[in-house]
Amino acid sequence: MPDPVSVSLITPTYNERENIPILAEEIFGTMQGHPHIDLELIVVDDNSPDGTGEIAESLKDRYPVQVVHRAGKLGLGSAVMEGWARSKRDLLGVIDADLSHDPILVPQLIDGLGTHDIMIGTRYDPESRVEKWPWYRKAISQAGVSMARALTGVKDPLAGFFFLHRRVIADFELTSPGYKILFEILIKGDYRSFSEIPFVFRNRQFSSSKLNLLEYYLFAKQLYIFSIRKLRE
Repeated sequence: MPDPVSVSLITPTYNERENIPILAEEIFGTMQGHPHIDLELIVVDDNSPDGTGEIAESLKDRYPVQVVHRAGKLGLGSAVMEGWARSKRDLLGVIDADLSHDPILVPQLIDGLGTHDIMIGTRYDPESRVEKWPWYRKAISQAGVSMARALTGVKDPLAGFFFLHRRVIADFELTSPGYKILFEILIKGDYRSFSEIPFVFRNRQFSSSKLNLLEYYLFAKQLYIFSIRKLRE
């Protein structure tokens, strides 16, 4: 038999004490049916006051988990980058800790890397569904996605659930501190093909949204800079 495919999946956390054990159980329960994939979960915790980091440490007894403890709330984008830097594997992924991303899709996304450079779990496909989003959040998301889509050709260029080959990001430095790290990768990365898979974007159970005015400002800044970059190409 060929060696298993080795993958590091990063989940940034801030006050996800209730969610992180459920997430790990769902991920590794799913992976039991896919022995050809060797997956580790890297939790990058931004000094959560609710003790998420300590809960994540306790998962090491049951699952292949690494935990990175950071000094404070430094941003999701930088957490993803730190988790990838900690990994020694060539296949990398990102999943939210708030249970909005269904781990049932993880094996399919990883298997897709056999023929594509980037695999994305998309919220914007006729077969996708978003649970219980308030109208204003849906409107803001759709507006942002539409603008970013024009620059990338990707249905959901702002997705937070995706996998890629390390070579895609090998030749540039990621700088996005905010939530939209995939957008930067799609603009700057070295890739030839991508694929998007629809899924059900679940309603979070225990935590609240981390989006705020700063995150919207950072995205607007990204959009401006990347638009200028595209015009100059």
